Amino acid sequence: MQSALNRATTGVLSVIQRFLVLPNQITFSGAGSTQQLCDHIHRLGHKKVLLITDKILVDLGLANRVVEGMAGHGGEVVIYDGVLPDPTVAMVNDGLALVKQHGCDAIVAMGGGSSIDTAKGVASAATNGGIEKLIGILKVKQDALPLFAIPTTSGTGSEVSIAAVISDPETHQKGVMADPKIVPQAVALDAELLTGMPPSVTASTGMDALSHAIETYIGRWSNNQVKSLSGTAIKLIFDYLPKACENGSDMQARESLALASYYAGLSLNDGGVGNVHAFAHQIGGQYKIPHGVAISAVMPQVLQLSLKQAGAKLAELADLIGVASAGDSEQVKAEEFIAALRNLQQEIGMPMTFSQIQTQDIRGLVKEALKEAVLYPVPYFMSYREGEQLIRQLQET
Repeated sequence: MQSALNRATTGVLSVIQRFLVLPNQITFSGAGSTQQLCDHIHRLGHKKVLLITDKILVDLGLANRVVEGMAGHGGEVVIYDGVLPDPTVAMVNDGLALVKQHGCDAIVAMGGGSSIDTAKGVASAATNGGIEKLIGILKVKQDALPLFAIPTTSGTGSEVSIAAVISDPETHQKGVMADPKIVPQAVALDAELLTGMPPSVTASTGMDALSHAIETYIGRWSNNQVKSLSGTAIKLIFDYLPKACENGSDMQARESLALASYYAGLSLNDGGVGNVHAFAHQIGGQYKIPHGVAISAVMPQVLQLSLKQAGAKLAELADLIGVASAGDSEQVKAEEFIAALRNLQQEIGMPMTFSQIQTQDIRGLVKEALKEAVLYPVPYFMSYREGEQLIRQLQET
């Protein structure tokens, strides 16, 4: 379960991010956009780049896209491929040592949220004297080393967020580093790098992005800009996630999901998450269930409980994705959207219940989830009884 410290940090962040001025970011999109990003890095004058990624992407040859892209301009790439899930202080320090050893003047992150978060830590520590003192909110005093990102999953939105999660390997606590200075200067949404993603990862990361979009759309901080971004993301995910799961080489589907994740990530900077994340964090943390999988199962349960308060916005989403019928009431439209969500989950093979959930754990899970939810712009504050009902519905019978 989330620690009290991490929960408090997340809550403060969810409030202050509404008032932060985010840096401008350049986005390259489409097949082959990795080369466009490399061209951009060269134009900015960077000569020696640290590429932060994982060993799998190196073994697959994807990291060579950056090596070759920079070599074409006479640039040099140093590779750090030690990133693992849940990046740690040690990983950041390993990357930082390479920056100092080779005199790197920029950093490129290639991978999922873990690689991008590690790179944010390295870029910040390189100019601020160590990662340990940067954990927290607005602690990055000096501009980070120039940072660029190439996401290879379509879910976290880390490439546009102001936050990074760095774990302490000794205490196993996850610390949140949050500052506009750690947002990558430019990103490449390269569909060619996404074609090898397995259907299960495509599905779970897609549901993660969908949760960001839905929660920002229905949350109390939702506004026209947030709804424009999140609504576009929702439509893209409903249209293209099943296609990408069925055919991983469908370039249109891959590019659409990359854009959806990007739009949903942008909406998070103003909109914030809600009850779905509050409950999924507890379930995922307690039972080591992947974040996107936990998010997916929790989402329809939360929306069902929020029908009265979020019904109007859910009805809008039913119209947006084309599942509402002419003459339907607002209530019916909202229920049609939730039904469409369940159908999507079934179509892409997401589990709806978990055998890991133990009855004796439910009370603690609910209490922690409700504590976390208070810190978010949720449309509806659940009662303990409703939270207990939600968790029990996730138990495998």
